[in-house]
Amino acid sequence: MTLKTWFILIPCIIVGVVLTLANLAPVQFSLDPFSDVRPAFAVTVPLIVVIFAAFGLGMVAGSLAAWAGQHRNRVEGRAAKRELKRVQKQQTDTDGLTALPDTRGSATPALPTARSA
Repeated sequence: MTLKTWFILIPCIIVGVVLTLANLAPVQFSLDPFSDVRPAFAVTVPLIVVIFAAFGLGMVAGSLAAWAGQHRNRVEGRAAKRELKRVQKQQTDTDGLTALPDTRGSATPALPTARSA
């Protein structure tokens, strides 16, 4: 790893450890926005779990969006690869043929015929 990578990686690790140690208190995580007292679904977890889960879901969503955005490039790449294989196959097929004799300059060119009116 380069020195620049270490200057970014080490502070991120330190911030992650400090964030984890500072957020160990349990919180109630609920997916029911209408009831605070008796939510339909609730679980008590440390706050850091909620933070990391949100971070992970954001990474997955971003990765899927980037993957979907690159679809056109993948399609064009596959088409270019098929075209390259087709041209290479065509070239190898024509390499086996014997060359036609060069007839340029060996005979006088044919004169155009005159039309009768």
